[in-house]
Amino acid sequence: MTSAVQCAGADFCEEISGAADTAFARFYEGDPPSRRVYSTPDFELLVDMSPLTVGHLLLLPRAHHLSFARVLAAHPDETELLVERITALYAETSREPLVPEHGSGVDQESHACMTHARLHFLPVDGGVVDAMLAGDGLRYRDLPSLGALARPPWLESAYFLRLFDGRCRVYVPSAAQKRQYLRSLAGAALSIRDPEWDYAVVVRKDDLRTTMRRVADWPDRLARAGGWGRSDAR
Repeated sequence: MTSAVQCAGADFCEEISGAADTAFARFYEGDPPSRRVYSTPDFELLVDMSPLTVGHLLLLPRAHHLSFARVLAAHPDETELLVERITALYAETSREPLVPEHGSGVDQESHACMTHARLHFLPVDGGVVDAMLAGDGLRYRDLPSLGALARPPWLESAYFLRLFDGRCRVYVPSAAQKRQYLRSLAGAALSIRDPEWDYAVVVRKDDLRTTMRRVADWPDRLARAGGWGRSDAR
């Protein structure tokens, strides 16, 4: 089993632990008081603080892991089942989501631009993003399932994950990718102008609030389906 690394002040870790002074609290000033959609002992489902569009969700481990490859090594069954159920509910509520991840390697944190693993759920056509990745010349490998991400070499290496329509594909980064690379591609697929996909440039507060309203019934539905969650969104 792969253990979590120590959290060194990452804002996600502070927010998940219940800290009062977080970036989310400062930006939204209590409206809404929380962006939590659903919680289990090992995972948090949140609305992205600076969503690209309505429906932009994040699934994070409560423990501090660098990538979902490591999360899958630690919680294989729960991770796959939770992703499957969120994906099904997302498709029922909106459309089949694109689920990307910018996975960090142990010696490539700065390159991958992530310090706390997270899967994004976005109403984006995965085929459009695939075409962009191919256009940038990135090599890829198709995996038989999301669980295969927990096998070498992904546990130690940086990668770009694309999960869409039940198919799991992993792209190998090169030195040419800019920070927030996958976010920029998703933004382009949503016709968002450069650099307005950057979470620090535009904070779409109304999209977060709309998303919270649209997923208001998700906590109870996911808890009933999973049996191990907490219906404590607020």
